[in-house]
Parts: sequence; structure tokens; C-alpha cells
Amino acid sequence: MNQTYNALTELHRELGRVFDNRYGSAREPAAYETSNWAPQVDITETPENFRVLVDLPGVKPGEVEVTLHNDVLTIKGARDHEKEVEQENYKRRERIRGSFFRQFSLPESTDSDAIKAKTTNGVLEITIPKSAKPVPLTITVAGE
Repeated sequence: MNQTYNALTELHRELGRVFDNRYGSAREPAAYETSNWAPQVDITETPENFRVLVDLPGVKPGEVEVTLHNDVLTIKGARDHEKEVEQENYKRRERIRGSFFRQFSLPESTDSDAIKAKTTNGVLEITIPKSAKPVPLTITVAGE
């Protein structure tokens, strides 16, 4: 239970850092400065794994890069730019195009060798299995 609480606390702290940094904090990674948008993310936990759902409508699987380095999960890519027609007189434009970047620190309880990612209907699903819990070892003390 304590490991789960620590993992959730660390995930919450990282999410807070990411959202706080979107508005120009000095601690912000350089990639945030060049990102045009940040996709919405849901993170859930089961006893077996963590599941990250990322809304990426209009983004092709080949345009998404998911990496893991030093226990930091990075999701980045780009949504295609449409060729703009100069005759079009937009009254409002809400469809964001360009690059995106999200980053999350993974808790120690994850099995980084078994992470899987897939997309379905514009939603990227990353499954991060938890590693096996260490079993306590009983050591017999010998006497003289």
C-alpha cells in the first residue's frame, strides 16, 4: 500500500510540475517552449499496471514518438499542418496544429522493459506494467 501511495504521490507531483510549467516557468524543458499545444492526458492505476491515455485526434501513429530514459516517459510529435487557403475567411479557428510534448516521471515500481503503446480512434494508450513486488527473504542465523 505504501509503494502505491508513493507512486501516486510522485505521479501527482510530476503532473503538477508539468501543468505549472506550461506557463513559462524557468524550470521548463526547452521542448515545451517550441510546442504548439499539449494533448490532454488521463492516468489510471490498477494493481497490475499504470495506464496513460493521451488524446491525439488527427495525429497519425507514425507522427508520435514515445521514449523512456532515466525513468522519464516522453511523448512528443506533431499534428500535420494543413495548407491554408488565403481565400478562406476564418471567423474562429480552434483546431490546433503543430508540435506537442508531454513528459512524466515513472515510479520505481514499473517494469520499463514491458511498456506497450497503441493508438485507437485518436487516443494513444500506453500501458506500463508494475514490476513484481520483492519477496522478503528470511535468513537463518546460525549459532556456534
